[in-house]
Amino acid sequence: MYVHTGETSTAKYFELFRDIVAETAPSPLFQWPLGDKSGLLEVLSQGPSMQKPGNHCFHFGDNAVNIPYQAIRIESPTTPHLSVLLNEQNSFRDLAISMYIKSSGKPKGTLLQYNSDSAEKIRVVFDPLEGFAVISFRDEYDIPAGIVVADGIAVPDTWTHVIFQRAYKTGRITVYVNGERVVDEDDEFQDEVSLPATGQLFLGNTDPPNSEGDQQFEGFISCLQIFTHTLNTKDVKATQKFCLPEQWNLGYQVNFVRENEKSRIRCETVNPDSVSKYEIITMSHLVNEKNWRDLKDHFRWEQSGKSDGYFRLTENKRAPLPGTLTIGNVKVVDLKTCARLCIRVGGCMAFAFTTSGSDVNKCLLFDVIPAPLIMQSNVKFFVKKRDTY
Repeated sequence: MYVHTGETSTAKYFELFRDIVAETAPSPLFQWPLGDKSGLLEVLSQGPSMQKPGNHCFHFGDNAVNIPYQAIRIESPTTPHLSVLLNEQNSFRDLAISMYIKSSGKPKGTLLQYNSDSAEKIRVVFDPLEGFAVISFRDEYDIPAGIVVADGIAVPDTWTHVIFQRAYKTGRITVYVNGERVVDEDDEFQDEVSLPATGQLFLGNTDPPNSEGDQQFEGFISCLQIFTHTLNTKDVKATQKFCLPEQWNLGYQVNFVRENEKSRIRCETVNPDSVSKYEIITMSHLVNEKNWRDLKDHFRWEQSGKSDGYFRLTENKRAPLPGTLTIGNVKVVDLKTCARLCIRVGGCMAFAFTTSGSDVNKCLLFDVIPAPLIMQSNVKFFVKKRDTY
């Protein structure tokens, strides 16, 4: 078990950051800086973006030494948690998760939870009295695949760099805190256990929130990374270089402005250049994977994982009431593009295609089947067949 020895070792660790960024390091599969230069975007491969309840407004604070952007604060009610949907083809074998964290006061609540098929697969939760962390894994059949206890993962009001990982061949669980290996255990659970690569990752709380009492983590999280291989001590230090903006591949510029002069909260604004880029959606936005990722991230859509589907046209030219809540309201070149967009956007169950005399076609996406419907001559309303949800 790791025992924290004070701020001196932490400060020295972050001072070393400048010296190791040039070293060769294994690349993360995904990285979310979670700061005021990237928002909720994945910045290496333009993978899935993080999601948060409500608007895209955040309380930011100073980051760890040598990370040149501010970090997002996890707190209720501004940002009670963040989440991201993962949809990889192959199960995770070796898996490592890296992040910087700074707890507000004594650490408590759930730092991270990964669910697949409504069952928990990974959990990092703090003991409410002692502040140590319990890290647990379960396999794709919901069988326990390892559990360890680690102290010092989060220290009150102090930044720490944490990596926890599980090796496929041996089942060995390793935890690093500020570059030091503090846990290295094989607790004799079954070896060669893979973890599902399709699921939802939560930061700062459980899903649903408060399902087990108060599980709210309060503090800052930055530079979350997922690796599909295990890391050694040298790798742990070298991976920090990916946290620096010069390593990123951003799809568009992210900007944040204060709500008012006195507010600590800043809200995201979109660069005007990126708005014009998606003024009218074409089929090329949907069939080219890079273009699709850019489009999806721009509108903060989730990905369905489907490439085809079937729709039923409603009778008598009926359409949802104007103002009905949508998950997408965009301009498209034609009906086919609107239908394909509904197929690709996660949760889309129906869409309305509207034409006008100005040759502007609007595509409205719905994650429920709206009711009631009204007569409207210039709208075609389609509902996805139930077996293709």
